[in-house]
Amino acid sequence: MRLMIPFLVLCSCGGLLAVPLRLSPSMFSSEDFKERFVGSYGMLPALEPKVDREEAGLIAELGELLSKSQFGEAEVRLLAFIRERRNPSDPAVEAKEVSGALIFTLGNLYFQNDRVGDAERSYKLALKRFPDYRRAHKNLALLYATQDKIEEAKPHLMKAIELGEADHRVFGLLGYAYLKEEKVLAAEGAYRQAYLLNAGEKDWKLGLAQALMLQEKWGEAASMLESLIEESPENALLWKQQANCYIQMEEPMRAAENYEVLRLKGLADEEAMNQLGDIYANQEQALLALGAYLTAMKQSTVVNVERSLKSAKYLQALGASAEAGLYILEMKKAAGETMTEAQKVRVLVVESDVAKAEERVSDAVALLKEALELDPMNGEGRVRLGQLHVQLAEEAADEDGAREHRLEARKYFLIAVKSENGEVAYQANLRYGQMLVKESRFKEALPRLEASLRLKGSQNLEQYVRRVQRAAERQEKKEERLESEREEKMEKAKQAAEKVAEPDEAPTSE
Repeated sequence: MRLMIPFLVLCSCGGLLAVPLRLSPSMFSSEDFKERFVGSYGMLPALEPKVDREEAGLIAELGELLSKSQFGEAEVRLLAFIRERRNPSDPAVEAKEVSGALIFTLGNLYFQNDRVGDAERSYKLALKRFPDYRRAHKNLALLYATQDKIEEAKPHLMKAIELGEADHRVFGLLGYAYLKEEKVLAAEGAYRQAYLLNAGEKDWKLGLAQALMLQEKWGEAASMLESLIEESPENALLWKQQANCYIQMEEPMRAAENYEVLRLKGLADEEAMNQLGDIYANQEQALLALGAYLTAMKQSTVVNVERSLKSAKYLQALGASAEAGLYILEMKKAAGETMTEAQKVRVLVVESDVAKAEERVSDAVALLKEALELDPMNGEGRVRLGQLHVQLAEEAADEDGAREHRLEARKYFLIAVKSENGEVAYQANLRYGQMLVKESRFKEALPRLEASLRLKGSQNLEQYVRRVQRAAERQEKKEERLESEREEKMEKAKQAAEKVAEPDEAPTSE
């Protein structure tokens, strides 16, 4: 039967599934973004605030400055116009309000010059004057997105789309917002629209892959990750995430190929190599698993003893005791004196299991006794020692040797049954009860087995206890019958003895 090892789902250590990826800073510094942003200084007469002739003339003037990237000059000119408009230097000229379009333009200039607070206030003022100002909603959302304030950006993104905006950034940022809210279906839809409008944007591919994985659409996610890997073949995270998709698709050897590529590229970390080892262990490839586990150990500056013990147990479960023993030996060399007392005890227990699997039962006993010297309260070790003595009793050359080992087993079991650890107490009662059953001591075994059943019930154990109970009842009836027969024999013997002891009758006189 194939070993089933639970694989790691990469949702930690920087994995794609942990939290939505932060937006690439390059998104807001690319030439495409700058060109489109500068383009937002223009006017959309049918959809935006109306401007009068003076403002239209200024906008044309600003257009010439902006086309030459003279943003500072444009800001100075616009501010001068606004001041003069609100407070005319000529007393004969009537003061006028500034349109939302110019306030929006001023916000763009502030944004362009990294004056984010001023830009935010300008956009909000423009929207106050013209609530359906599509570009103001969009640019305010972009401003929030540059600060990763996606919650604040979301309503403006949605409003911009409602008003007809079709820029890929708006849909992509909306997908990002939904992903942060764990609304993965909506996130997928928004990312798909962004990807449709700009298939070359890496952020949207990553977001879409993330949304697909969160919905367990592993095949589609793997395909999207393939595209990303082609663009960034040195990105280890992408290879690992695609491997995770293959594992979820029950195609572990395709996942193994990804990890092997990382190993060849020198990009495989400890986590990746341990995952590769688990895959090979599941495929019953002990030597390949051992190689991957050893590579993982070498990748770590500090040996992860807990993970190493888990790997050794996987090799043991595979029946590869020699490989497990070699792996533990290398781990002990690498860990040195950094192991805690508790870890040393667990290593000794695993080594004992390896020795038992290799039929070195005496060595297994010695290793467990060494573990108990370090941790006298280790109930699990006592149960294992009891089991080993049961095995030695069965293999003993004579009855005296067998009796000695059974007494040792009884000693360890009786201490372990008092453990506060429910699993240890369960195992101790169960194993001791089974030992007594093998000796046909059913009446003594029954209380132990019933105690184990109370600690952890199961249908199989319940059936086993019922069989032992019936055997105990038969044994008790047999003992009662034998006792009755013995008492009957004794009574007959007594009567016979009394008859012999009686004096002969005195003769009668004639």
